[in-house]
Amino acid sequence: MYDRCLQPVAALALAVFAGPVLAGLVTLNGSLADPANAALVASNMSAAQFGDDIDTANNVALYELHVAVGGNVNFTSTGFIPGGIDPYFTLFSGTDRAIATFRESNYLQAVSVGGDFTQDVVLTAGDYTVAISVFENMSFAENSGGFLADGFIGLGGPLYLGDGSYRLAITLPDVVGIVPEPGSAVLVLTAALAAAWARRRRHSVPPPLTTHGER
Repeated sequence: MYDRCLQPVAALALAVFAGPVLAGLVTLNGSLADPANAALVASNMSAAQFGDDIDTANNVALYELHVAVGGNVNFTSTGFIPGGIDPYFTLFSGTDRAIATFRESNYLQAVSVGGDFTQDVVLTAGDYTVAISVFENMSFAENSGGFLADGFIGLGGPLYLGDGSYRLAITLPDVVGIVPEPGSAVLVLTAALAAAWARRRRHSVPPPLTTHGER
């Protein structure tokens, strides 16, 4: 068992050299054509519709997203290539639909390239709502201002529906600390080791003998 004086140094070494933990990964998948999909609503925010392909193409999947640590959040769609929807992604700030506001979408990618996408968004810690729909069923909040509760414009077309499936991976930051530069880490540990060694010497060297003279 190592000296107790060195225990704080060992703990410091772990803190100094430990990097960020792996970021959290959230995967949202399902189908706009699945009546059992509890995430679905219609474009007007009523119950999802499945009467025909036009109804199905204008369903929207809504998910709440909690961001525990602010930072870069990556959104990556991988459902289009296997035969799923041509996705339109919308992010809202907040989870209360009556006051959730538009934050981000893949509009530029959707109108220029389409298909699967990857997009980075810098977010503060908090709660958000992710909406997954078919191109070009964007929200009224993005199109003309307002809130999530105002719904979506209903312009999703069967041409972009595919088999109705979608898959969106969200990579969240989950940093436990800041990793210092290697030189700084060495200096910190050198100073800590020197202090621990000095402390150990103070405890290990016996006190000097004192000779008492006669009165």
